[in-house]
Order: sequence, then C-alpha cells, then structure tokens
Amino acid sequence: MAAKLFRLLRDPSRLRRAIASRVRAMPFRLGLASAWPGTYVSYVPDRYGVNYSAYRARGGVMRPAFLKKFLQGNGANNRGDLPRFYFLGLVIDQIVKEKIKGDIAEVGVYKGNTASLLAELARWMGCTAYLLDTFQGFSEKDIIGVDAHVNANAFRDTSLAAVRALVGDQNVRFLPGYFPETAASMPGDAVFSLVHIDCDLYAPFHAALHYFYPRLMPGGFLIMHDYSSLSWDGAEKAADEFFADKPEKLIPIPDKSGTVVVRKM
Repeated sequence: MAAKLFRLLRDPSRLRRAIASRVRAMPFRLGLASAWPGTYVSYVPDRYGVNYSAYRARGGVMRPAFLKKFLQGNGANNRGDLPRFYFLGLVIDQIVKEKIKGDIAEVGVYKGNTASLLAELARWMGCTAYLLDTFQGFSEKDIIGVDAHVNANAFRDTSLAAVRALVGDQNVRFLPGYFPETAASMPGDAVFSLVHIDCDLYAPFHAALHYFYPRLMPGGFLIMHDYSSLSWDGAEKAADEFFADKPEKLIPIPDKSGTVVVRKM
C-alpha cells in the first residue's frame, strides 16, 4: 500500500486520474462548483437536530433508527436525498399532531425504504399501511405511450421477502400484484390520511390518483414522487391531468426526484 501511494505521489497525472476515478464513483460531486448542478450541504431540521430533546419530550415519532432503514439497500441514492426523508418525517409529525384519521397506502414500494417510515406511522396511529407493488419491477403492459422508452427491467432488484424483512409485518398489509387489480384486496370503505404514489409510469400513476383521491380524508396528504425530475414524464402527465380540475394545487418539494404534494380540502 505504501509503495503504491509513493508511486502516485511521484506521478501527478496518475494521482489526478486516481482521484477522479474515485470521485466519479461517488453518488454526488464535491467542490464549490457542485452546488449547481451537484450536491449541497444542508442542516438537519431543528426538531430532529438542535431541538431533538424537546421534540422527544413532546412525543415526537421520528427516531434516528428510521434513517438507517431509509438508507438500507439503497444508500447510493438515498444518502443524497435526505430532504425527502425529512419531508416525510414532517408530514408524519403533522398527521400525528392533527390526529388525521385513516389508513396509509403506498403504490410503488421498490425496496421498502419509504414504506418503513409509513409503517412506523401506522403503528403509532393504530391503523394499517397498505403496500402495493409487483415487487418484481415494472409490468411490461405499462411501458406504452409517454413511457414507451422506459427500461422494462428497471427496479427488478427487489422482492417481497426483502421488503417484508425491512418493513416488518405489524400494522402492515402487503398487496403484491398489478395495480389497480390489487385494490380489490383493500376494504371497500377504507379511507386514508396519507397516500404515497411512487410508481413512475403513467398508467399506474393515473389509476392510483383516481382510486385514492376520493378516499383521502380532509387534510390528508397525497404525495407524488418523480413529478418534476424530467426522468418520468408519465408521472408528471398523470398528475397534471388529474389536478387540472381539482381545488388543490401541486406543491413542489426540492428533493432529488421532484416530489409534489397536495392536502385534501
């Protein structure tokens, strides 16, 4: 090791190449110029940082251990997307504070990182978190229209067993299969305080909006991932079409992949 380091120090061009190769492998870029575009450094929200003891004393839900689950198995992406984690934490806190009744649902679970947070909220509120996904990646019948260019093999590196191991079973119902067909497994009279849609493609996104919006409680949160990333045109198209005639307006969140949120009126 020492000999290799000595050779690098004697050859500046080789040293630069070695450093560059390691920086390229990182999930973010370093340096002053990286703030736009690239990575920025931000404070932890005060309630989870400098005021965390006061937060706990007031009965706050969020715990440092939740961040570990948010990162598990998907750290290369999620370590650089902490605004999303803290945004979800603040939503959870608001639902608890306002005592908004209803179950919780996520359409598009992937590896279960955000589902692990939703499950914690369900346990705290004594309700059920419904997790809907193929748990095998995209359905090829959805790779059409605005999404025809999408790689049909994306997001296959997961499984129901792996997600269950991360999220746990308490207050959780896993509904594997194709949505909206799997909606038949939920109670017909179910209402929701929080729905998280992260299915990327137009067809399931459109179906999820039409199913869950009427069942969302007043004040409930409808969170839509990937809206403004410019990578998933189907998600943006579905949301724009659906909310064109609704009283709620889309509020953008500055996380990595462009979440938007509405609260039901």
